[in-house]
Formats: sequence, structure tokens, C-alpha cells
Amino acid sequence: MASKTKKEKYKKTNPDDPWITRTWNTEKGRASLKLAFYGLFVVFVFMLIILGKDSNPTVYKSTYSAKDYEKDFDMQITELKNNNYSFNYNIDLNGNKILFYGKKNINVESGYKEDSNGIIKYLKDNDKTYKINIDGKEEITNLYEGINNNYLSVNYILNLIANIKPNKENKVYNYLLENNVNISIETSGNEINKITIKDNLDTYELTFADVGKITKDNLEM
Repeated sequence: MASKTKKEKYKKTNPDDPWITRTWNTEKGRASLKLAFYGLFVVFVFMLIILGKDSNPTVYKSTYSAKDYEKDFDMQITELKNNNYSFNYNIDLNGNKILFYGKKNINVESGYKEDSNGIIKYLKDNDKTYKINIDGKEEITNLYEGINNNYLSVNYILNLIANIKPNKENKVYNYLLENNVNISIETSGNEINKITIKDNLDTYELTFADVGKITKDNLEM
């Protein structure tokens, strides 16, 4: 036997009853109210979902780490080892000041040397060193007389510190070697811009710019 559908009951109302009571007790009014209540319920659930998402925002973690910075520093070292840069070397040998400045591209270097004897223009081409003058050039062998020219070689310096753990302060890496030798390397964040070597009473301050940007065409010959 089929079940009978329960018939809704409606109370008799009068004009003084509240609007919702009068509406609820008519077939059409009750259907409208049910539809409205259902719609409000759906909106309420939807708002709960939205608010629930906002209360648990996605947390984005930085992928940058100190290790990544070390990789950047290693890359800067590699770029400097390519021997392509403009330079300024300030040397203080126990009070005797010497200055070199110029440009370098692998095995070719052109620049100037200033000391108490005056200023000379020079050119280094592989194993040959020349003094440039108004009449041309003449080969010389005394450009680095009295100077530890190893301290002007980027590759030599970087090999010295290759297996030494530095003491890092901001963007400066400090290395302590034997025999009272200290080496510090400063970086701008994009490239190494200064190496300072203190060997007892002598100081070699090497500054770099335009790393990787020097061509043989723009070297002064």
C-alpha cells in the first residue's frame, strides 16, 4: 500500500496577525518563505567557507638561504679569476706608497704606476712588460721591484684562501693565514670589489670594477 504524503496544515489567521504568520499559513506564502530560508542557508554556508579560508592564509616560505649566498660568492670568485676587470692597487710598504691603476683582460694589462720616482705608463702582454713613452715602448723587468707581486695576482690570492674558512661580517670575508698575514674580501653583492692583504707592516689594497666587461679593444696600448 503506497504511503500517503503528509498534508500540511494551515491555521486560520486574521488581519491583525503578524505578516510572517499570515504568510506562513498560506500555501503560496509558505513555499516562498521556505525558498527564502533555503537561500539564506546557502549564503551562510558559503560565507563560512570564505571566512574559513581567510582565517588560514597561505604562508609563503622564503627559498633564500645563507647557503645560496655562499653560492653567489663562489660565482663572484670564479668571475674574478677570469682576470677581466679595471683595477686600482694601493700599496703601502711600511710607509712607502705605490699606486697601480688600469685595466686587465686575461694576459693583457695596461695601466699606470705611481711612486716617489714619478709616473710611468706600462703594458703587460703575456710574459713581456713594456714601458710606454712618447717614442714607443721599451721592455722593462723592474715594474714590481721591491713589491711582492704575488699579492697582485687574483688567482694566487684566491688559492691561498681556498681551504680556509672565513670569518664573515656582513659582506666582508676575513681570512687569517700563517705568519701574521690577513686577507679580507669585500663584495657589493654582485661582484667582489676589494681585496685587502695585510702582511706584517705591508698593506696591499686591491679594488676592482667592471668585472667581466673589459675587452682588448678598450685597453690602452
